Amino acid sequence: MTKRLIKLMGGKIFVTSEVGKGTAFSVELLMGEGEVTPIADPEKLYRIQKSFTHSTLLYVEDNPANLSLVEDIIATRPEFTLLTACDAFTGIELARLAQPNVILMDINLPGMSGTEALKILAQDALTQHIPVIALSANAIPRDIEKGLEAGFFRYLTKPIRINEFMNTVDAALELKHTKTTKLKKEEKA
Repeated sequence: MTKRLIKLMGGKIFVTSEVGKGTAFSVELLMGEGEVTPIADPEKLYRIQKSFTHSTLLYVEDNPANLSLVEDIIATRPEFTLLTACDAFTGIELARLAQPNVILMDINLPGMSGTEALKILAQDALTQHIPVIALSANAIPRDIEKGLEAGFFRYLTKPIRINEFMNTVDAALELKHTKTTKLKKEEKA
């Protein structure tokens, strides 16, 4: 997962290991036109990601076909970077580390449901400000109602309707921008 995240960001990961001494990981990420900066501390990824001019989406989904479809949809919008996680535990950690602008969350995930993951994200100061969109095959009205009551920004059903999907992502980005602007004003006051 880490290798894929770094590759999506145009970077490289390096590993050195010495018996009896341990293993060291280093990361290089592009910071601008041709400039490469090594990253020794993964916590710095948060600050680097914030400097990008595009939006980052995290999709938590265990079905490869659904992942591939969303990758294809997002590829039509070059201002987006898509990160993926195959289970809720990885998704939560990736959300904390990468601070995406929006999270797309399947409901039926191995080990922990998307609804349970949403509760954890909503209680974490690092992730509570990120809009989370449910993207699920659970399409009966009661499932949708329960999802919205749980706190999802929106609840989309599969099969994905591309225009509805992209309009929802855009609305979530607008909400995130509005919240961020409001918080910055409150901090200055």
